[in-house]
Amino acid sequence: MSFALLLALASSPYPRNDVRLVSVSASGAETVTALDDGILLLRDAVAWWEREMLLRAERQAWKDRFLVEHSLVNRTRQITGSPSRQSVTWLHRHRGFAGGVVDRLVEAVMSAQEAAGWALAGLGPLQVRCIESVRYSSADDEGHEDGDEGWHQDEYSVLTAVLTLALSHDLQGGETEVDRGGRPRRAEGMQPGDVLIFRSWDAHRSTPVAPGERHIIVLELWQGPQVGNDAPEGRQAVLEGGLARLCPPALAADASSAALLWFC
Repeated sequence: MSFALLLALASSPYPRNDVRLVSVSASGAETVTALDDGILLLRDAVAWWEREMLLRAERQAWKDRFLVEHSLVNRTRQITGSPSRQSVTWLHRHRGFAGGVVDRLVEAVMSAQEAAGWALAGLGPLQVRCIESVRYSSADDEGHEDGDEGWHQDEYSVLTAVLTLALSHDLQGGETEVDRGGRPRRAEGMQPGDVLIFRSWDAHRSTPVAPGERHIIVLELWQGPQVGNDAPEGRQAVLEGGLARLCPPALAADASSAALLWFC
Protein backbone atom coordinates (compact mmCIF):
# COMPACT_ATOMS: atom_id res chain seq x y z
CA MET A 1 0.00 0.00 0.00
CA SER A 2 1.31 3.43 -0.95
CA PHE A 3 0.81 6.18 1.64
CA ALA A 4 1.51 9.72 0.43
CA LEU A 5 0.99 13.33 1.43
CA LEU A 6 0.23 14.30 5.00
CA LEU A 7 -1.19 17.80 5.22
CA ALA A 8 -1.85 19.80 8.40
CA LEU A 9 -4.82 22.14 8.15
CA ALA A 10 -3.61 24.95 10.37
CA SER A 11 -6.01 27.49 8.87
CA SER A 12 -9.18 25.58 9.75
CA PRO A 13 -11.85 27.30 11.84
CA TYR A 14 -11.27 24.32 14.13
CA PRO A 15 -7.49 24.66 14.69
CA ARG A 16 -7.32 21.37 16.61
CA ASN A 17 -8.24 19.48 13.40
CA ASP A 18 -5.94 18.05 10.82
CA VAL A 19 -6.57 16.65 7.36
CA ARG A 20 -4.57 13.60 6.43
CA LEU A 21 -4.50 12.59 2.77
CA VAL A 22 -3.65 8.97 2.13
CA SER A 23 -3.22 7.63 -1.39
CA VAL A 24 -4.13 3.94 -1.46
CA SER A 25 -2.79 1.81 -4.30
CA ALA A 26 -5.03 -0.61 -6.19
CA SER A 27 -3.46 -3.50 -4.33
CA GLY A 28 -3.85 -1.87 -0.93
CA ALA A 29 -6.36 -2.48 1.82
CA GLU A 30 -9.97 -1.53 1.15
CA THR A 31 -10.39 0.07 4.56
CA VAL A 32 -9.06 3.52 5.39
CA THR A 33 -9.36 5.23 8.74
CA ALA A 34 -8.04 8.65 7.69
CA LEU A 35 -8.86 9.20 4.04
CA ASP A 36 -7.77 8.40 0.52
CA ASP A 37 -7.81 10.62 -2.55
CA GLY A 38 -11.59 11.01 -2.35
CA ILE A 39 -12.33 11.15 1.39
CA LEU A 40 -11.38 13.77 3.95
CA LEU A 41 -11.64 13.15 7.67
CA LEU A 42 -11.71 15.89 10.31
CA ARG A 43 -11.08 14.35 13.72
CA ASP A 44 -12.86 15.86 16.74
CA ALA A 45 -14.20 18.67 14.55
CA VAL A 46 -17.39 19.35 16.51
CA ALA A 47 -17.22 19.60 20.31
CA TRP A 48 -19.64 17.83 22.64
CA TRP A 49 -21.52 21.03 23.47
CA GLU A 50 -21.93 21.80 19.76
CA ARG A 51 -23.37 18.34 19.21
CA GLU A 52 -25.80 19.00 22.05
CA MET A 53 -26.95 22.15 20.26
CA LEU A 54 -27.64 20.13 17.12
CA LEU A 55 -29.68 17.69 19.20
CA ARG A 56 -31.62 20.65 20.57
CA ALA A 57 -32.41 21.71 17.01
CA GLU A 58 -33.64 18.20 16.28
CA ARG A 59 -35.93 18.23 19.34
CA GLN A 60 -37.42 21.52 18.15
CA ALA A 61 -37.98 20.02 14.71
CA TRP A 62 -39.89 17.10 16.22
CA LYS A 63 -42.41 19.56 17.65
CA ASP A 64 -42.76 21.61 14.45
CA ARG A 65 -46.25 21.12 13.00
CA PHE A 66 -45.14 22.36 9.56
CA LEU A 67 -42.41 19.71 9.37
CA VAL A 68 -44.76 17.01 10.65
CA GLU A 69 -47.41 17.91 8.06
CA HIS A 70 -44.83 17.69 5.28
CA SER A 71 -43.42 14.36 6.51
CA LEU A 72 -40.06 15.91 7.36
CA VAL A 73 -39.86 14.46 10.87
CA ASN A 74 -38.70 10.90 11.53
CA ARG A 75 -39.33 9.77 7.96
CA THR A 76 -38.45 6.11 8.37
CA ARG A 77 -37.78 3.34 5.91
CA GLN A 78 -36.08 0.00 5.74
CA ILE A 79 -33.01 0.12 3.54
CA THR A 80 -33.34 -2.17 0.54
CA GLY A 81 -31.40 -5.39 0.93
CA SER A 82 -30.26 -4.49 4.43
CA PRO A 83 -31.29 -5.39 7.99
CA SER A 84 -31.17 -1.66 8.82
CA ARG A 85 -33.70 1.13 8.96
CA GLN A 86 -33.12 4.82 8.47
CA SER A 87 -35.03 7.67 10.12
CA VAL A 88 -34.52 11.23 8.84
CA THR A 89 -35.50 14.60 10.36
CA TRP A 90 -34.76 17.80 8.43
CA LEU A 91 -33.31 20.66 10.48
CA HIS A 92 -33.42 23.63 8.09
CA ARG A 93 -36.18 25.42 10.03
CA HIS A 94 -34.36 25.12 13.35
CA ARG A 95 -30.69 25.57 12.52
CA GLY A 96 -30.80 28.73 14.65
CA PHE A 97 -31.17 26.54 17.75
CA ALA A 98 -27.73 25.11 16.91
CA GLY A 99 -26.14 28.49 17.64
CA GLY A 100 -24.02 28.84 14.51
CA VAL A 101 -22.69 25.28 14.56
CA VAL A 102 -23.93 24.65 11.01
CA ASP A 103 -22.19 27.76 9.70
CA ARG A 104 -18.93 26.77 11.40
CA LEU A 105 -19.24 23.26 9.96
CA VAL A 106 -19.70 24.68 6.46
CA GLU A 107 -16.56 26.81 6.92
CA ALA A 108 -14.57 23.79 8.09
CA VAL A 109 -15.75 21.69 5.12
CA MET A 110 -14.84 24.38 2.61
CA SER A 111 -11.43 24.97 4.23
CA ALA A 112 -10.69 21.24 4.20
CA GLN A 113 -11.51 20.68 0.53
CA GLU A 114 -9.52 23.76 -0.46
CA ALA A 115 -6.51 22.57 1.51
CA ALA A 116 -6.84 19.15 -0.11
CA GLY A 117 -6.62 20.74 -3.57
CA TRP A 118 -10.01 19.60 -4.78
CA ALA A 119 -10.25 22.70 -7.04
CA LEU A 120 -14.00 23.20 -6.76
CA ALA A 121 -13.90 26.98 -7.16
CA GLY A 122 -15.14 26.65 -10.74
CA LEU A 123 -18.48 25.42 -9.46
CA GLY A 124 -19.13 28.85 -7.97
CA PRO A 125 -20.29 29.73 -4.44
CA LEU A 126 -21.82 26.73 -2.69
CA GLN A 127 -24.89 26.93 -0.47
CA VAL A 128 -26.50 24.60 2.06
CA ARG A 129 -28.91 22.33 0.22
CA CYS A 130 -30.04 20.30 3.21
CA ILE A 131 -29.34 19.58 6.87
CA GLU A 132 -30.50 16.12 7.86
CA SER A 133 -30.46 14.33 11.18
CA VAL A 134 -30.22 10.64 10.27
CA ARG A 135 -30.58 7.72 12.65
CA TYR A 136 -29.68 4.17 11.66
CA SER A 137 -30.75 1.12 13.63
CA SER A 138 -31.69 -2.52 13.22
CA ALA A 139 -34.94 -2.89 11.29
CA ASP A 140 -37.99 -4.44 12.91
CA ASP A 141 -39.75 -4.84 9.52
CA GLU A 142 -42.93 -3.23 10.80
CA GLY A 143 -44.50 0.09 9.89
CA HIS A 144 -41.73 1.37 7.62
CA GLU A 145 -41.89 2.18 3.93
CA ASP A 146 -39.51 0.42 1.62
CA GLY A 147 -36.73 2.47 0.09
CA ASP A 148 -33.32 2.34 -1.49
CA GLU A 149 -30.60 4.47 0.20
CA GLY A 150 -28.15 1.70 -0.32
CA TRP A 151 -25.48 2.79 -2.77
CA HIS A 152 -26.47 6.23 -4.11
CA GLN A 153 -25.18 9.59 -5.29
CA ASP A 154 -26.36 12.94 -3.94
CA GLU A 155 -27.32 14.10 -7.40
CA TYR A 156 -26.79 17.81 -8.14
CA SER A 157 -24.89 18.36 -4.87
CA VAL A 158 -21.15 19.10 -4.83
CA LEU A 159 -19.95 18.28 -1.31
CA THR A 160 -21.41 15.98 1.33
CA ALA A 161 -20.30 16.06 4.97
CA VAL A 162 -21.21 13.39 7.51
CA LEU A 163 -20.87 14.35 11.18
CA THR A 164 -21.04 11.54 13.72
CA LEU A 165 -23.28 12.65 16.59
CA ALA A 166 -23.62 9.48 18.64
CA LEU A 167 -22.95 5.73 18.52
CA SER A 168 -24.46 3.09 20.76
CA HIS A 169 -22.05 0.93 22.75
CA ASP A 170 -23.22 -2.23 20.96
CA LEU A 171 -22.98 -0.84 17.43
CA GLN A 172 -21.82 -3.19 14.73
CA GLY A 173 -21.58 -1.84 11.19
CA GLY A 174 -22.82 1.58 10.17
CA GLU A 175 -19.59 2.77 8.57
CA THR A 176 -19.68 5.11 5.60
CA GLU A 177 -18.35 3.67 2.35
CA VAL A 178 -17.39 5.81 -0.67
CA ASP A 179 -16.84 4.44 -4.18
CA ARG A 180 -15.25 6.64 -6.84
CA GLY A 181 -15.44 3.86 -9.38
CA GLY A 182 -12.86 1.37 -8.19
CA ARG A 183 -13.15 -0.47 -4.91
CA PRO A 184 -15.24 1.03 -2.09
CA ARG A 185 -13.30 2.75 0.67
CA ARG A 186 -14.69 2.29 4.15
CA ALA A 187 -14.16 4.85 6.92
CA GLU A 188 -13.86 2.87 10.14
CA GLY A 189 -13.30 4.10 13.65
CA MET A 190 -15.45 7.22 13.34
CA GLN A 191 -16.18 8.77 16.74
CA PRO A 192 -18.67 11.44 17.89
CA GLY A 193 -17.43 14.79 16.65
CA ASP A 194 -15.63 13.39 13.59
CA VAL A 195 -16.62 14.71 10.15
CA LEU A 196 -16.24 12.80 6.88
CA ILE A 197 -16.21 14.83 3.64
CA PHE A 198 -16.50 13.58 0.07
CA ARG A 199 -17.67 14.79 -3.31
CA SER A 200 -21.41 14.24 -3.58
CA TRP A 201 -21.27 12.59 -7.00
CA ASP A 202 -19.21 9.70 -5.64
CA ALA A 203 -21.38 6.71 -4.78
CA HIS A 204 -21.72 6.12 -1.05
CA ARG A 205 -23.73 4.25 1.56
CA SER A 206 -23.92 3.34 5.21
CA THR A 207 -23.07 -0.31 5.83
CA PRO A 208 -25.78 -2.37 7.55
CA VAL A 209 -26.37 -1.77 11.25
CA ALA A 210 -27.07 -4.90 13.30
CA PRO A 211 -27.16 -4.46 16.20
CA GLY A 212 -26.88 -0.98 17.61
CA GLU A 213 -27.68 2.60 16.61
CA ARG A 214 -25.81 5.30 14.72
CA HIS A 215 -26.81 8.99 14.69
CA ILE A 216 -25.31 11.38 12.13
CA ILE A 217 -25.84 14.82 10.63
CA VAL A 218 -25.67 14.98 6.83
CA LEU A 219 -24.89 18.33 5.23
CA GLU A 220 -25.01 18.82 1.45
CA LEU A 221 -23.61 21.83 -0.38
CA TRP A 222 -24.63 22.70 -3.93
CA GLN A 223 -24.72 25.42 -6.61
CA GLY A 224 -28.39 26.20 -6.03
CA PRO A 225 -29.99 28.50 -3.45
CA GLN A 226 -29.71 27.89 0.26
CA VAL A 227 -32.62 25.91 1.67
CA GLY A 228 -35.18 28.30 3.11
CA ASN A 229 -36.89 28.06 6.48
CA ASP A 230 -40.24 27.35 4.84
CA ALA A 231 -39.03 24.81 2.28
CA PRO A 232 -41.61 21.99 2.20
CA GLU A 233 -39.11 19.52 0.74
CA GLY A 234 -36.19 19.90 3.12
CA ARG A 235 -33.93 19.12 0.16
CA GLN A 236 -34.65 20.91 -3.09
CA ALA A 237 -34.89 18.24 -5.76
CA VAL A 238 -33.77 19.95 -8.96
CA LEU A 239 -30.86 22.26 -9.72
CA GLU A 240 -31.68 25.12 -12.06
CA GLY A 241 -29.65 24.42 -15.18
CA GLY A 242 -29.34 20.75 -14.23
CA LEU A 243 -26.41 18.68 -15.44
CA ALA A 244 -25.44 21.35 -17.96
CA ARG A 245 -24.60 23.60 -15.04
CA LEU A 246 -22.97 21.00 -12.80
CA CYS A 247 -21.06 18.67 -15.08
CA PRO A 248 -18.58 20.86 -17.04
CA PRO A 249 -16.92 22.45 -13.98
CA ALA A 250 -17.23 19.22 -11.98
CA LEU A 251 -15.49 17.19 -14.68
CA ALA A 252 -12.78 19.85 -14.94
CA ALA A 253 -12.17 19.56 -11.20
CA ASP A 254 -12.53 15.80 -10.77
CA ALA A 255 -11.94 13.92 -14.01
CA SER A 256 -10.62 10.89 -12.10
CA SER A 257 -14.03 10.00 -10.63
CA ALA A 258 -15.64 7.19 -12.61
CA ALA A 259 -18.80 7.79 -10.61
CA LEU A 260 -18.93 11.39 -11.91
CA LEU A 261 -18.32 10.26 -15.49
CA TRP A 262 -21.23 7.84 -15.17
CA PHE A 263 -23.48 10.49 -13.67
CA CYS A 264 -22.67 13.14 -16.31
